[in-house]
Amino acid sequence: MRVSRLNPTYGHVVSSYGWGQHSLMPLSRKAATYSGIFVLLPLLNGEGRTHHGEILHQATQLADAGQLRPIVDPRHFTLDTALDAHNAVEQGTSVGKIVIDIAI
Repeated sequence: MRVSRLNPTYGHVVSSYGWGQHSLMPLSRKAATYSGIFVLLPLLNGEGRTHHGEILHQATQLADAGQLRPIVDPRHFTLDTALDAHNAVEQGTSVGKIVIDIAI
């Protein structure tokens, strides 16, 4: 998790990532807020699917307006180096999301 570089204090982190363990200490130090969007259950059972679709639509609008930016690890991995990508996540050395390029 990272607080916005534009406003290092009182930032707002939004995540749809529900796996793993996350420390909220960095947010506490910046007086930031955290919002989680958990969409798996509505996708599985259909309950609330429309509402969660609206939330994701709003997130898309924010991203299109440049107000929502994903944090992506600067390293590039391929299928040949996918084990290195896995190790980076497992060891906690990754920054944000990991991308594995797949040549078709």
